[in-house]
Amino acid sequence: MKYFENINTLDELKKAYRRLAMQYHPDCGGSTEAMQEINNEHDALFEILKRQHNAQAQADATGKTKATTETAEEFRQILDILLRLDGLEIELCGSWLWIGGNTKANKDKLKAAGCRWSKSKGKWYWHHAEAGSRWYRGKSSMAEIRTKYGSQSFRSRGTQDIETATA
Repeated sequence: MKYFENINTLDELKKAYRRLAMQYHPDCGGSTEAMQEINNEHDALFEILKRQHNAQAQADATGKTKATTETAEEFRQILDILLRLDGLEIELCGSWLWIGGNTKANKDKLKAAGCRWSKSKGKWYWHHAEAGSRWYRGKSSMAEIRTKYGSQSFRSRGTQDIETATA
């Protein structure tokens, strides 16, 4: 692997992919060839990590680890859509994307991309929805979510400056 080293989980892979996309995407001054290499490595590693994750889920007698049907392309597509919308502040917490900033102007596009509104958080969110499973609408604050899952924040490409922060 040229771009992805020491990646052990799907969440770590998503964080690494997001960082690489912000650096090598053609819209950010990178090249199409580099982005294609990154996408190919991402897809290959995603499938390996997905098989490992699903094997762990099957072996987990407690039922806390759930198998996933998410595809590598699904995360890449939503990230690409969000980065092209103007004025969004996007935060990756675990495997969830939380979207703030200029969301009112992008409301219809966010809905079309499969994002949902969280009234309690005052933000839009996206996560891979597993068939047959329901998500508990917890009462955790964004600060609690950030503490539990970690956080990476960035702005969409539509803005003049692209910021990256890690909490």
